[in-house]
Amino acid sequence: MIKLNYRNEIDGLRAIAILGVILYHAEFFFLDNKIFTGGYIGVDIFFVISGYLITSIIFKELKTTQNFSLKNFFFRRAKRILPALFFMIFASIFFAWIYLTPKNFLEYSNSIISSIFFYSNYFFYFQDLIYNSEDSLLKPLLHTWSLAVEEQFYIIFPIVIIFSYNIIKNNLIKYFLIFIILFFSLSLGFTILNSALSFFASFSRFWEILIGSLLAVLELENRKLRFKFSYLMPYVGLLLILLSLVIFDKKTFHPSYLTLIPVLGIFFVIKYIETNQFIYKFLNLKILSKIGIWSYSLYLWHYPIFAIARNRGKELSEFDKVELILMTLVFSLISYYLIEKPFRKIDLKKIYLLIIPLFIFSISFVYFNNLSKSTNGFEDRVHVILKNISRENLWEKNQDSGGFCFDRVDNYCNFYSENDRSLFIIGDSQMEVVASDLKDKIRDFNLITINRAGCIYLPNVKKLYKNTSKEKENCTLLSKIKIDQIIESKPNSIIIIGGELTKHLTENNDLYDYKSVNSKSINDNFISSLNKILELNYVILIYPIPSFKFDVTKRIMNEIPKTNLNSAEYLNQNSFYSNYNEYIKENNYIIEKFESINHKNLFRIYPDEIFCDKTNNKCFANKGKNIFYSDTTHLSSIGVDMLNKEILDKINKINN
Repeated sequence: MIKLNYRNEIDGLRAIAILGVILYHAEFFFLDNKIFTGGYIGVDIFFVISGYLITSIIFKELKTTQNFSLKNFFFRRAKRILPALFFMIFASIFFAWIYLTPKNFLEYSNSIISSIFFYSNYFFYFQDLIYNSEDSLLKPLLHTWSLAVEEQFYIIFPIVIIFSYNIIKNNLIKYFLIFIILFFSLSLGFTILNSALSFFASFSRFWEILIGSLLAVLELENRKLRFKFSYLMPYVGLLLILLSLVIFDKKTFHPSYLTLIPVLGIFFVIKYIETNQFIYKFLNLKILSKIGIWSYSLYLWHYPIFAIARNRGKELSEFDKVELILMTLVFSLISYYLIEKPFRKIDLKKIYLLIIPLFIFSISFVYFNNLSKSTNGFEDRVHVILKNISRENLWEKNQDSGGFCFDRVDNYCNFYSENDRSLFIIGDSQMEVVASDLKDKIRDFNLITINRAGCIYLPNVKKLYKNTSKEKENCTLLSKIKIDQIIESKPNSIIIIGGELTKHLTENNDLYDYKSVNSKSINDNFISSLNKILELNYVILIYPIPSFKFDVTKRIMNEIPKTNLNSAEYLNQNSFYSNYNEYIKENNYIIEKFESINHKNLFRIYPDEIFCDKTNNKCFANKGKNIFYSDTTHLSSIGVDMLNKEILDKINKINN
């Protein structure tokens, strides 16, 4: 087996990468501003380093022995990656069992399978998950997407090299440059067309790994690429990396041409660093070297620890985050010294010591996932009250002949179309929850539902959501539905409008591309459309529904004390609530806008009068065992029923 000359500085670079990743996912704040906002580029650093090391091994073996063993290669990759990964997954199951709701536990068990078979990058993409979103922070195994990208590369790359080596060996640099440009161009194209797919997709990331491969080839062919100021390049490279860590944020298009900044930074450091330089001594500091050696275990453990902690439904304090980092360190050291390091020492003659345990665990994980599916996330772990709420997915209940209505992009949904008079329900996922319950209570209307996740109907506003092309497209398709014309064709209709209107109609969000629109034009469009509708129809306007900084179901599940009290008894003695004054402060702008509209056909619903006690400054998530919310913003079936009683009352007033 070919061994590489050990480069201590690479461990220092790994340390910077993993510290950036951990601090980014921890979400530390300074003076109300998030710091280390570009920490996610640590993964890009890992890609380059991995490409450099693996390619060095492959080509040195080919050059030295004129042969390359796929069996040996995959064996080395397996003992390097799999034991620690399987151990982390196995251990995390116990914490997930305690803290995850049945629905979340089922999602988690599905992600286990995608992780151990290295397709989790596409698994999470097809969950319509946006990296950096609040929801992504709750997925314990989301970070395995990067392992999947690497392993997909290392399945393809050695095979391609074996069959093409005799053809390309005299022009290695040229061919690597061609493929880097090819995959980089592909990445740019997909980032523009579908940034969510581009983030997770292996073909959008291969160019980063190939940059590392190019480094190895340049070293193999002894291409110095020296020039007058080349001694400065390691410092320039480190500066580019550090700037990326603090300047990049979730709004930065990534991967894109901007990703070249940290990628070229790591290229410059590895290519031009000299042993007599200060930067070399810095990267060889003992503490950095140790962190770099532990980096794989640290990467494996930090994300599930933070994700499961966030699944408890509490907002993490800065002290909590420090505690979780220390916990990450403890679990990582256990993993490294008891699992990762011993398995690395296994040689090919004792391959059974690796294969047998991995096979047993793989079969066990598959069986466990099947059990989770058959028991709906082992829902008997929790009280029946929480079980029922966990089962709720109210936005999927509305069906017509075309299937699920929620997020329909081709058209709107129409129920009871034989009736003469129409009732519209227009909004986002909050309104789809309302529609799912109301549908069976208003059969004397032609019911039309037009709802999209994270969208609100805004005429002439085409671009919604920064840097998330998938949802941008979804909202844009909503704007293309000629809702105004449809409503005009059905005079004397009732139009129910609601949703997270503060989020949609103010600049205090990441929803809009303000290069094309601004908050004033958004508001003007919305208000003018509303006034236009009111001339021929009735409007029931639902003011902002109180929301919570914690997931209500998760919080209740994890706050129930380990006493003789069951869930029902505990809930009868305890209420969960948010601050009413904060609700008013957050929504005051929109409330004032709505109050300024004066029309006889406008009927208002104030959810704060339903769910809040203004005198005591509380908005309630539950009253006894009646839980009003299924997460942070969406009402449960009980909460929806309370809101819909008010809606039905307004409909009766209109009819009378």
